[in-house]
Amino acid sequence: PQEIIDKYNLMNIVDSNGFSYICIEKGMYGLLQAGILANKQLAKSMARHGYYQTRHTPGLWKHITRPLQFILVVDNFFIQYTNKSDAQHLMAALKQDYEVTIDWEAKLFCGITFAWDYQQRTVELSMPGYVEEALHRFQHQTPTKPEYQPHKHNIPQYGATIQYVEDPD
Repeated sequence: PQEIIDKYNLMNIVDSNGFSYICIEKGMYGLLQAGILANKQLAKSMARHGYYQTRHTPGLWKHITRPLQFILVVDNFFIQYTNKSDAQHLMAALKQDYEVTIDWEAKLFCGITFAWDYQQRTVELSMPGYVEEALHRFQHQTPTKPEYQPHKHNIPQYGATIQYVEDPD
């Protein structure tokens, strides 16, 4: 439209037939091909450094020789490494073509908060505020009477090979 041409001074890219030609230099959200184009660009960039996407698990990447793997979800990387120098190798490779921010404590990934306990070898995952936001988003009304589960709760026996159901009383 003429107002866009005037606002952004685009007269130099409009040809004699009135068509505009624009070169997009960054990502274009909403473009159907954006995801596959970004993935192909990442694959080409990472291949120069020895990284490849696994054959049967899209989004899982490994290195040819290093014991390193990472998961890519949209623009979030989650890296599993045993040697920090391997992770730094990956960061250096990414920084050549992308802006990178690093969270060495791995406290947040794809909106999920991680609370790591390395002594007990456990991790607690949570999404603070998610339920409240979903209730508000879907305009869920608080029930007028409590809604209980239809049966008694059986506490899982972690480590057991079989989870037995308690016999009826």
